[in-house]
Amino acid sequence: MDAKKALRFLLLTLLVVCSWTMGYAHAYSSEVLNNLNRTRDALLDQRRNLQQRYDAISQKINELNRQLDVVNSYLRDTDRNIRDVEDALKRVN
Repeated sequence: MDAKKALRFLLLTLLVVCSWTMGYAHAYSSEVLNNLNRTRDALLDQRRNLQQRYDAISQKINELNRQLDVVNSYLRDTDRNIRDVEDALKRVN
């Protein structure tokens, strides 16, 4: 009879330990899942912020490129005018 009691006690202890371990594993799994969700959300926010910054910088670059094109056009026109005046000076002399 003592062997049966010992076996029952051992099985009950094993059941309690298994239940506790499964509960702990579930809680740990849930915590890991929550941490991963928070990390994903933070990364999505970071990506959204970076994309907004990228878009703003791209707009500034596009505007500066338009301004650069205008200045380059003026430079070409000015160089052409300088050549025309220099050619006219050569013909007068």
